[in-house]
Amino acid sequence: MNYWDTSALFKVCAPEDDSGYFGDLVVASGQPVVSSTIAMTEMLCALYRKEYAGELKRGGALATYQKFVGDCRAGRIVLVPYGEQVFTAAEEIVRLAFRRARPVMVRSLDAIHVASAVTARARVMVATDARLRQVAAMANLKLMP
Repeated sequence: MNYWDTSALFKVCAPEDDSGYFGDLVVASGQPVVSSTIAMTEMLCALYRKEYAGELKRGGALATYQKFVGDCRAGRIVLVPYGEQVFTAAEEIVRLAFRRARPVMVRSLDAIHVASAVTARARVMVATDARLRQVAAMANLKLMP
């Protein structure tokens, strides 16, 4: 199973130069996209930032977000709830990151995403964010792209 960080999931929902590549990944997997419930808030903020920057037409953020929510409700995107299991896994990821000879400067939301992937038993992390990818690799997740 592939776990999608919001950085990659965003590219499927909103037009960017490499959106086609990420859309093809979704189709090729033949499975629902798996992410964390925190992706809901991250997606909403990213869409409104893109609209404010003029990269989405007026009203585009809300329309795109509603489509995203519809995909979640229809099961095309499956969200891992942030609960005790994810919290416990995130604690362990943070400890591992800072116990290394060269500590990995893990951010809180990255720890939650990687913990969600581990909790969901994903083997692959689809992400474009460099620091999140570093944490995912530390947690033995294969990285795409």
